[in-house]
Amino acid sequence: MTSTLLHAENISVRRGGRIVLESCNLSVGPGGRIAIYGPNGAGKSTMLQALAGLLPLASGAVSFRGKALGQDVSLLEFHRRTAAVFQEPLLLRGTVRHNVELGLRLRGMAASERAARVQPWLDRLRISHLGDRPVGALSGGEAQRTSLARALVLEPEVFFLDEPFAALDAPTRTSLGEELADILDEQQIATLFVTHDIDEAADLCDHWRDMARVEWSSNSYDRPSARWGVRRVSDPAGANPPTGRSDRSDQPHSRADLRRPSTRQEALLVGLRRQPASNRGAIRSD
Repeated sequence: MTSTLLHAENISVRRGGRIVLESCNLSVGPGGRIAIYGPNGAGKSTMLQALAGLLPLASGAVSFRGKALGQDVSLLEFHRRTAAVFQEPLLLRGTVRHNVELGLRLRGMAASERAARVQPWLDRLRISHLGDRPVGALSGGEAQRTSLARALVLEPEVFFLDEPFAALDAPTRTSLGEELADILDEQQIATLFVTHDIDEAADLCDHWRDMARVEWSSNSYDRPSARWGVRRVSDPAGANPPTGRSDRSDQPHSRADLRRPSTRQEALLVGLRRQPASNRGAIRSD
């Protein structure tokens, strides 16, 4: 069985007659978590949408469990085994419970089984008391919790997150980010997370691989709750994709010593390593 769950090889995307993403590679294994990090316009969301099968490719290929997406495995089958949450919750009319169980209902799951699957996620994301509330009456944080529950109840093999906390206030963003990080630790779901917030990415990502060439400094940098860094592409074929297992060979790099990337593609990925929950807030000195 291949250790690569999702693999992109030399993918490019064209929009409006121009290439907006060019020759990008990425691999993630079961339980691996990758932060796609960079400034606005770097192509982060384009990359995520291409990997999620939501955008056509100008060139290159995406494979899922070793099968070419759109050829050996259909987009419908792929989407049934993945889930996505975007910056806007994209909820439908109805109650919180109605929205959370939507995907299960579309799959023909019986009502009793839906209830058994949905309730634990309402509890886990602390929205059980909102189950019968119309989504139009939710706060931004409550709406995004509902969106997360709707995705997680599907038990996805790959989880795509496109700046899911960007529209939330700072306290809500922090608390929800910490809760989601714990959930990903527990569930070991392969996750691709787009953000332009270095701290947010640090809390959610514990493994990394480069998507583009980088030539950034490798001096030590310590701060509470996270260590982060970048390195050159060393695994373009995806032979050793990041998984949920810890890889202590990754070296910390200096935030202060980073030069500005010279291309959009170089800016796409900064890898980060999240401290275990028991060590959050402790400053590493190694």
